[in-house]
Amino acid sequence: MSASNARILVIRMSAMGDVVFALPVLEELRSWMPHAHITWLVEDRHASLLRGHPSIDELLVFPRKSGKLAQIRHLRQLQKQKPWDAILDLQSNAKSGLQLLFCKSRRKMGFGKPIAREFSTLFTDETVTVPWRFHHSARNLVMLQQFGWPGKADIPGTTIVSADALRNRWPLPQTLQEEMADAVSGPPPIFLHTTVSPKGLDKDWPANCWAELAQELHKEGHQILLLWTPADLEKVNTIFDLADGTARMAPETPSLQHLMALTDRGKLLIGTDSGPVHLAAKRGVPVLGLYGPTDPARSCPPGPHRIATILPPGETPPKRRRLQPSPLMLNLPVSLVLEQALTMLNSPLNEG
Repeated sequence: MSASNARILVIRMSAMGDVVFALPVLEELRSWMPHAHITWLVEDRHASLLRGHPSIDELLVFPRKSGKLAQIRHLRQLQKQKPWDAILDLQSNAKSGLQLLFCKSRRKMGFGKPIAREFSTLFTDETVTVPWRFHHSARNLVMLQQFGWPGKADIPGTTIVSADALRNRWPLPQTLQEEMADAVSGPPPIFLHTTVSPKGLDKDWPANCWAELAQELHKEGHQILLLWTPADLEKVNTIFDLADGTARMAPETPSLQHLMALTDRGKLLIGTDSGPVHLAAKRGVPVLGLYGPTDPARSCPPGPHRIATILPPGETPPKRRRLQPSPLMLNLPVSLVLEQALTMLNSPLNEG
């Protein structure tokens, strides 16, 4: 394969946090093979996160929200694509395997067990084996190593990079930055991301705890903004009411690029193990992650961060029960989260 004209397809379709964890592969691939044609295949609900990324030459979008006919048309278009020199399937499940079935390539790489799910290894000709308790970003870089990349699969956050440097690598439209600057007045706020997905109810922290945290941070003189989407507005409104005037609703963010431009303006973002937390950390915003049923060793934020958890250091969480509250979150005290938040706010990361 000639590095000057190689065609590489990266598949990481969902979820938001996992797409963020896959970005180091894109960045290292572009640095290592600057003239390669790099295509990324992503779901429509996360496409706005990647649009305009300087390391992507082409974005292919799987139309999950548009129904079966649109998905069949998408697969037929994949079948008509010129062959890729290599495909890196960072998702390795049935959904990504279906895409591989319609793609032509000299090398189709994916994860083996225990990472691979739903018989995805049937669709690859080269498997990559990594331990289960291995950070998502690091395991993705192990695949890149097997592809031939000479770098090191570091765990995110081990190298200190300034927020300005991170954002210069991944610039947003100036008009979008100005729009969010106009929407957020006063000193840099603290953002609270208080909601979880329907398939991750075990990560939820009670509304009264979020409200108490907002009140305590407000007493310290900080501006508190609650992130929200139309889908989770009911819960966020409950927290807003319980906070009793100590928190405000954040400006609306109709796209993930709006969300990035907004959270770029914060001095701290606090949330559970979730896409917005990882996205903000990737862009250099200090984040405080609330962890219980998910393992920080596998999914700690990829940037400046601290973890609040009641698990002893190094202990693995028990098997998840995604659809019910976790005692590890229900028993996480506001005082512990507040202590970690104040430590971060008083650190050099937030000076100036």
